Amino acid sequence: MAHGVASEQLDEILALQLVLAWAGESPGGQQPRLGWWKTDLVDPDGGGDLWRRLLPRTHHWAGLDAARRAARRVDERLRRESGRADDMRTLFHFGFEIDEALDERLAHHKLEAHPPVEVLPLLQVTGAPFDREALFARLSSPNLDVAYKVAAFGARQLKARSEEGPVFQARRFAAVMLTEPPAAYPLSFILSEADRGER
Repeated sequence: MAHGVASEQLDEILALQLVLAWAGESPGGQQPRLGWWKTDLVDPDGGGDLWRRLLPRTHHWAGLDAARRAARRVDERLRRESGRADDMRTLFHFGFEIDEALDERLAHHKLEAHPPVEVLPLLQVTGAPFDREALFARLSSPNLDVAYKVAAFGARQLKARSEEGPVFQARRFAAVMLTEPPAAYPLSFILSEADRGER
């Protein structure tokens, strides 16, 4: 555990990533979501049907994983456009060690092939119609600081807190993304410890 994050903590971060990746999709049909990436990879009426036929045992994991990959690509593109990609921590980018640990944890769950909602209960929301306000209420709490300032490129910069670890950061990132969500992905970020300074 060189990254210093326990399996249960990785699971909580992973659940938040997967739920926001699902929420950010653009499914066709009657249940629109946030539309931040042009995918429909989870729902049974969309890409979920293809995954079910290709991977009968792990199709739920495959769809969620694919949506997460789409979210990570959008997140990376926006970080690169900012010119400070490596200095930013976001819901989909915690730095090499933690990102690798999250990938390994997801691979572990896919190998175990337990239903996602059994392993990560937060994923229950992916089986119901999308409700941004209900999801925000579920992810936020009275002591969760969701204050942010809008950066020049439309991102949402949160104030770093020295006492918080990656799980607490993940909760803040997810909640901030759901406050007044814009039409495009609102990159929520904290500058890494080494580069915060007084900028």
